[in-house]
Amino acid sequence: MDTIYVLDGSAFLYRSYYALPSLKTENGLETGAFYGFIRAVFSILKTKKPEYFAIAFDLPAPTVRDKIYKEYKATRKETPNELVSQIPLVKQAINLLGIRLLEKEGLEADDIIAYIAYKSKEWNKNLTIYTPDKDLMQLVEDKRIIVINPITNKVFDEEAVIEKFGVPPSKLADYLALIGDSVDNIKGIKGVGPKKAVELLEKYGSIENILNHWEEIQKTFKEASKEDLELAYKLIKLNTEEILNMINIHLEDLKISYNIDLQKVEEFFMAFNMKSLIKDLNTIFKEKSSGKRIQKTLF
Repeated sequence: MDTIYVLDGSAFLYRSYYALPSLKTENGLETGAFYGFIRAVFSILKTKKPEYFAIAFDLPAPTVRDKIYKEYKATRKETPNELVSQIPLVKQAINLLGIRLLEKEGLEADDIIAYIAYKSKEWNKNLTIYTPDKDLMQLVEDKRIIVINPITNKVFDEEAVIEKFGVPPSKLADYLALIGDSVDNIKGIKGVGPKKAVELLEKYGSIENILNHWEEIQKTFKEASKEDLELAYKLIKLNTEEILNMINIHLEDLKISYNIDLQKVEEFFMAFNMKSLIKDLNTIFKEKSSGKRIQKTLF
């Protein structure tokens, strides 16, 4: 069975900025995260030689979660200007490389990837998701849908998710809702950590059943808020049904075009002193590239 490869562009670019050393052009433009991002993309292209490959991004516009909860991600630090300035460069490179760029106002990259995970079964394809974000591990399905952390190269199939969290992927959203997520400003149940979350799910099976036994829960966790838990689950659980009404992607939309304008890409990289990328560029694309192509808009 063929495999679709999808990179969580926003999460990876953000982590790259903090994980990789600073690089600057002669004009003082910060390019470290941009360079590291393209290096990672080239690594995927060289090792996997994908027929289907796309990169999903968040947009700065409010999402469906912001409408539900105004304080969603409110505690996150503002994205540094040095990183913001690199985002257009990354997106321009993606387009020049013939890779599908996926973004949609109102949705996060996670939502778009969840849509592809849902459709992959209909398309009869496996799916490999590259992301450092634990939330996307709820999509893992046996060995048909796996997650690879592009920072550590750790592979997460169902067995690896259970080993890390103590619950299967199908219960990961329940688990994360119970413990909360301070990064996204999502409250869980006060006093519930990873170990206790696993115990609660072993006993009750799901968030729905925990909510149905709330009086029992409150005897142990007196400060627990039913509304906070319901909200946490709604924010963390990737709701495919809602997403299906907002986007429409076809399998052919995810095909990478190896028929790109190599000279134009080389000139683009050289404008940012990235000569070291040219060798990989030619290795990956030269045999299949000739002429120019126009990147399609999906939405």
